[in-house]
Amino acid sequence: MSRSFWTFTLIGLLVVLTAGCSMTKLAARQTTAVMLQAVPSYDRESDLEFAEQASLSNLKMMEGLLEVTPDDKDLLLLTSSSFTRYAFGFFEEQIEIADAEFDFETKERIVKRAVNFYGRGKDYAVRAMAKYRKSFPAALKKDLDSLSAELSQCGREFVPALFWTAFSWGSIINLQQSEPARLAELGKVELMMERILELDETFFFGGPHLFFGTYYGVRSEMLGGDPPRAKKHLLRAIELTRGKFLMSRFMMAKGYAVQTQDRELFETTLNEILEASPDLYPEQRLANELAKRRAARLLERVDDLFFE
Repeated sequence: MSRSFWTFTLIGLLVVLTAGCSMTKLAARQTTAVMLQAVPSYDRESDLEFAEQASLSNLKMMEGLLEVTPDDKDLLLLTSSSFTRYAFGFFEEQIEIADAEFDFETKERIVKRAVNFYGRGKDYAVRAMAKYRKSFPAALKKDLDSLSAELSQCGREFVPALFWTAFSWGSIINLQQSEPARLAELGKVELMMERILELDETFFFGGPHLFFGTYYGVRSEMLGGDPPRAKKHLLRAIELTRGKFLMSRFMMAKGYAVQTQDRELFETTLNEILEASPDLYPEQRLANELAKRRAARLLERVDDLFFE
């Protein structure tokens, strides 16, 4: 056969392969677009078991899509937030249950899973940040002054990726407080959250305020806790959603009220959560149902958490 025959055959094969690759990427992008549009439906779900099962399937699908379109910023952010929200919504609750039952073996196992999920959330968020600023991942590994200089160049469009980086990382640190290396990372998380407060304090239902409220609320003052600052941030988070996002109120009870031994505030806040209408915030019914379930369990432990 002639050289021209093999040349045209090779060209044809390359065209087919290229077209196939392009079609696969197009399908992945279309699937991502559908998943992004479907997020409100998930947030409105009231069946917690169904939501948990659906989440796990979706998480693996997102990771599969990232194999095809690894540079898709929207998909990176969706995957990051989904892993982080799952860990916060479901693993944190399981840790509370194991802790209350003094089942330390189960608690350790779930903590490992939560750290894994938060870690994935952080990694995907950092990858998303790198699409805005290539220098960001390197700045994270440097000193606080270098990170501060990097953050000063970040505008409002950076907030989602920055928030999920900081929130997931801070959650890992919170679960591994006994590790000195983790505690040494807190300064970087604080810098990122402080920058988010400057850029958009309303993001994710007052998320940066919720973070600082929890951060300063659950620790004793000897370990860096600051109850007045915790209360200030939590009240602001509640104010920003007009009290409709119940998880902020839950953290007021779990963090601030327990730490300050304010039993009246604890019981009042948790009962308010339990009595709240299922339609209080239809767009965030899932988060509110999770807050209700956690509030009911926490209220049962009132005599164990308060000493007078």
